[in-house]
Amino acid sequence: MFKEETEEERLLRLMKISPKKKLEWLRQMNELIVRASSKRDRLIRWKLRGIH
Repeated sequence: MFKEETEEERLLRLMKISPKKKLEWLRQMNELIVRASSKRDRLIRWKLRGIH
């Protein structure tokens, strides 16, 4: 879809996305990662974040 755009055009397009939409996307990605992770993987992530 965007294969012919330059790196600069790509960055400009992504900068136009509102911060609220970016944060929502990040939240959804985090939820997906948590759901798809094993209990062991979640434990490791929590320890790395400092959440015990």
